[in-house]
Amino acid sequence: MASICVFCGSRSGNDAVYAEAARQLGVVLATYGHSIVYGGGSVGLMGELADAALQNNGHVIGVIPEPLATVELMHDGVVDMRIVPDMHVRKATMHRLADGYIALPGGYGTLEELFEVLCWAQLDFHESPIAMLNLNGYYDGLTGLLANMVHQDFLRPPHDRLLTSVSSVADLDAWLNLNFRKSVTTGEK
Repeated sequence: MASICVFCGSRSGNDAVYAEAARQLGVVLATYGHSIVYGGGSVGLMGELADAALQNNGHVIGVIPEPLATVELMHDGVVDMRIVPDMHVRKATMHRLADGYIALPGGYGTLEELFEVLCWAQLDFHESPIAMLNLNGYYDGLTGLLANMVHQDFLRPPHDRLLTSVSSVADLDAWLNLNFRKSVTTGEK
């Protein structure tokens, strides 16, 4: 079983499809016995992901900075909650626990976390797979920016292939199967 770090919004966005995708991913990860490492929140896509996994007997690890660990933000149903002093320790803790990364739609925090693990992969600090859910074209602007970075020679192969972009939870399921399920059956990664 793998530990999948999921970066996602503390808001749900203006289309119910985002919350539904977070719930579906929580069910998929729980069903296959993968642990979820996430930001520890009870609101937005974070809350939807955690709730769905917990309702399906999934193992959820929350990592939340002390200033955000208030009653209205921290998920009180997550038994394995790690309260850390700040965002830097949060990201280091999440990375230490993760075998792979998925970014769902989100805001600045989601992008910052995603780009940090991409940068670390580019620098060979880890070899963990990274995917983002480009649901309803949410990340089209980002994929265009990445293509422009390659075109302008600020990003080059193989670094342009560190991020897998998928458009549905079914595609994420296939990505998980490709990258992690064989470890369940053969003990390999």
